[in-house]
Amino acid sequence: MAGDRGEGRSNGPSGFATFIVRVSQDSAGAISGVVEWVRSGEKIRFHGLPAISEVISGLVERAMRDQEPR
Repeated sequence: MAGDRGEGRSNGPSGFATFIVRVSQDSAGAISGVVEWVRSGEKIRFHGLPAISEVISGLVERAMRDQEPR
């Protein structure tokens, strides 16, 4: 469906923050990886599944602050 992935919305490119998430699991089962903010190229390492959402939410908050009128 058109609305399921954001097609047809009028947010424009400034309404989106894009991230690449690379995840790996070691032989003991521990999860770690890197979240990359596409706009800036900034990469932040994380350890554990809960940390993925913490990293992304922090970057989204920064992106929203960056877009506020000054």
